[in-house]
Amino acid sequence: MTLDSKSFEIQRWHSTKYVKSWITNQEQEEGRRSLRRKLVSLLPFESQASIRVLDLGAGGGALSQEILASFPNACIICQDFSEVMLGHARQHLEKFRDQTTFVRSDLSTIDWAKAISGMFDAVVSCLVMHTVPSRISDIYHEVFSLVKPDGCFLIADSISPTGPMLDKVYLKVRLKTLQAAIKAETGIEKNLEEIELELKERRRSQNIGYPERVRNPLRVMLTLENHMKWLRGAGFDEVDCPWKDMQRAVIMGIKH
Repeated sequence: MTLDSKSFEIQRWHSTKYVKSWITNQEQEEGRRSLRRKLVSLLPFESQASIRVLDLGAGGGALSQEILASFPNACIICQDFSEVMLGHARQHLEKFRDQTTFVRSDLSTIDWAKAISGMFDAVVSCLVMHTVPSRISDIYHEVFSLVKPDGCFLIADSISPTGPMLDKVYLKVRLKTLQAAIKAETGIEKNLEEIELELKERRRSQNIGYPERVRNPLRVMLTLENHMKWLRGAGFDEVDCPWKDMQRAVIMGIKH
């Protein structure tokens, strides 16, 4: 029996074992941390501002914690569809309990925002939108109605290359980076083919990402250009990509 991509997504994020492995994976966490910090650095507010923030797909609460460290007067609603993840977030953010609220709802459904009241100075998401590719345009419209005038929406996520040649370029750069790291650590210079095979095996053994049979074909639509088009279509007045590193980007929409 095989799973479609949506069923696989739902199943794994409700698994206590998978969520724990995801949170504690230090190799992945290093990259996630740098992306979160880049997003937080781009929030257009003074550090002492009393801002209200909605963290979409808040997961274990790591992005909310980064925001509270930089904006100590912020109040944050953490939204996620996984009660397992929200449980970790409640523990992670216990010392901020007077500034945090937790809402369980599902971005893949049209009524996810019904459990959320009020409007926000900022809505943020980190490594979330690629998990709901068929809903992104609609979510951007739904978020727009939650953003205050002069508020913003920041999305930090992986993005798709615009074609097969760029896909090969990004892969080659990544393999060369790993090649240099392996040589620096071990003194051994492996060829790129060996490194690619090792990378695939590591992903399989760590259960990172989707098995090939359930990869969502809609992800090829998640180019930077499409994200910016969807933000403009939702009504955001200023739309830009203030930071990009190959297939990772922070995309921003400001509402006037």
